[in-house]
Amino acid sequence: MTDLYGVRVLAADHAARTLRIRVSVLYYDTDSHAPLTDDPSFFYRILRETAWDDAPLCEVTTRDQYLDEEWVDLHTRWFVERAERLATRNHPWPGTEELLDEDEEFDEEDEEAEAEYDEDDELPWEGYIGFPWEEDVRFQDMKPGAAAELVQAEEMRVGADYEVVVTDARWMRHLSEGDWWRTASYPTHADMPLPGEAPRVPDLRRPRAVLKPFGTAESHHLAFSDDGRRLAVSHSEQGELAVYDTADWNECLRASAENPDDYVCPWLSWVPGEPVVVLRHYEEALPQLAYDTGSGARVQAPAQTGRLRSATGRYRTTYASGPRVALLTPDGGDGGMREIPLGAGSEGAGTPDGSVDQFHGVTFTADESRMFVACGERVYVLDPADGRTLDVIRHHDTIQSVRVSPDGELLAVIGKFAEVTIRRVGDHRVVTNHRNREGRLCQAVATAWSPDGRHLAVSLRVLDEHWDPADGEIRVYGTGLATEPPPELVR
Repeated sequence: MTDLYGVRVLAADHAARTLRIRVSVLYYDTDSHAPLTDDPSFFYRILRETAWDDAPLCEVTTRDQYLDEEWVDLHTRWFVERAERLATRNHPWPGTEELLDEDEEFDEEDEEAEAEYDEDDELPWEGYIGFPWEEDVRFQDMKPGAAAELVQAEEMRVGADYEVVVTDARWMRHLSEGDWWRTASYPTHADMPLPGEAPRVPDLRRPRAVLKPFGTAESHHLAFSDDGRRLAVSHSEQGELAVYDTADWNECLRASAENPDDYVCPWLSWVPGEPVVVLRHYEEALPQLAYDTGSGARVQAPAQTGRLRSATGRYRTTYASGPRVALLTPDGGDGGMREIPLGAGSEGAGTPDGSVDQFHGVTFTADESRMFVACGERVYVLDPADGRTLDVIRHHDTIQSVRVSPDGELLAVIGKFAEVTIRRVGDHRVVTNHRNREGRLCQAVATAWSPDGRHLAVSLRVLDEHWDPADGEIRVYGTGLATEPPPELVR
């Protein structure tokens, strides 16, 4: 495997369970380098790879677990309490300002493709010094000339110093000040909820239900009823509707338009405060179809407008081109809608390229005080009352769908493929992240968060070997990450 980083222990305080670690990037390409990362999964890996066979860390974890990305992401928080970047060197590297975001995983396929890489051939600057190979000698015991070369090799590379706090001093017992080595370890995305946050975070590894309403890959929209008791799903091509009871995930209603061609790509919405679901023609030219999900009967209902509504219907999105969100005006003023350009009036927010999906790319908090709008790789946090930009959250992928938890604390973000990410709104950090690793090609296309905060539904499109849609399913995840480590890790 290719060495990606050089690591040196600057200080070790076993009583305080704290390490100060220097990380230097060894892997460089022509226009990029291995990313600096704050993800605790990297620090768990370097702890585990250096542990002796009889070290406490080896007594509670196996080599197979250490090499399993899913296991590491799930269990890192039981070993690493936090990792804080204290300082950086040569970052960003000249000419590489558009690097992989530090949230992004290192791509193992790229690593394998560069297996013959020789760092000495890639960095031909004057006075270049190759990063030394380990000699089983701590830094303070090295010959002065060798120690000086190690320091010079660190100082000329991209790097950072970190403070790493472990959950138990035993996990760092094998490390001391002056230890240094080269490593092929890399970051992924470890679960890192804050204290008390885990019960509210969706568990993306174990769905509570897997639904296949149409037997095709064409689920279009997902929407929970206001009381969270029903999940409605529309079909994008046949004007079909399926509704599920969230108590047991049994189907409680199925309906379809008499002429499906009249309701291709229908808009799906609930009448505010009522168990009545509505399908509307995508051009809103035909009458809406409304169904009482209790009786299953076709009913008359107040006309629903717009693409997506806030909790009470005070705000409703409608079509707009470019990087802007459009809200219908209740009184019909301003031509019936109000457009809010993204990034306007906020220093440093920037104006994005592309356009906004006014259904999948917009979401409101339950109290309607904030509106989150996805465009490109950013989520703009706006005050829907006056359009002010309150914050900008950067993601590591082009965003296809975004939904906010009812309390406004967490974002569920879907990128291009099967990856679902939960981000904390307050500090923008990834709380948990899951990519489908079941041997199937999948693409996540839509998501919905129940108003009671208990369920996150994700629509997945399953692809064949040619990357064509072959099947589809909806996975429903419940909230609640583990709050205690598994028994085998407590010894």
